[in-house]
Amino acid sequence: MSKEMIVCKGISKSFPGANGSTLEVLKDISLSINENEFVVVLGPGQCGKTTLINLIAGLEMPTSGNVTVAGNPITKPNPDIGVVYQKTALFPWLSVQSNVGFGPMMKGMKKDERKKIVQHYIDLVGLTGFEKSYPIKLSGGMRQRVGIARAYCNNPSVLLMDEPFGHLDAQTRYLMQEEVVRIWEADKKTILFVTNNVEEAVYLADRIIVLSNCPTHIVTEFDVTLPRPRDYVSRDFLSLRKTVNDSLERTR
Repeated sequence: MSKEMIVCKGISKSFPGANGSTLEVLKDISLSINENEFVVVLGPGQCGKTTLINLIAGLEMPTSGNVTVAGNPITKPNPDIGVVYQKTALFPWLSVQSNVGFGPMMKGMKKDERKKIVQHYIDLVGLTGFEKSYPIKLSGGMRQRVGIARAYCNNPSVLLMDEPFGHLDAQTRYLMQEEVVRIWEADKKTILFVTNNVEEAVYLADRIIVLSNCPTHIVTEFDVTLPRPRDYVSRDFLSLRKTVNDSLERTR
């Protein structure tokens, strides 16, 4: 039986609005994600997907409901949860090697052990040879690889990815979609990936959760059983893409 890694029970989130009003962003969302599952949350722009990520990461608290990760209540940021955002926020004064190894260094890991683990993840994301490079010298796709390696290097049980390829050009985005699947298959983590791109969701996911506009709730789910690696232009892929897209359009 699969182990539940992320569980959200009835979570809602509201923020203060103008003139004393209240803006309800998330409304009664319940979901569960199993160990090593790759789940994509798909929703229209500005529907609260990042708010959901922040609640699971412990960066914000829900107005009601609760979140657990690996059975533990989430009340603050947790080192067992890695996050990759659209903007990688790399330290510009640190090399690739130092950026990737920052978490283990802060944990006090011995230098020799840290160097070995850092190199493993640099190799895994395809940046061998760029260990001494600085972020300013890297392309957008390469910086995202550093962000992914940095998140993996902390050995989290759960990896949250908030539209990590949203700022990349189309060609690089396709490449990074292929790469993130390759990395996930090589070093399985439980991944919750947020996007507003239907094709990306169908390419990546074991399961797609479709969200509505604000106040955001779950509209439907799709189990994606297409074999990997997936073909963007196969009949089955295009058929599922249309079905998912039709579902998303009804939420707009």
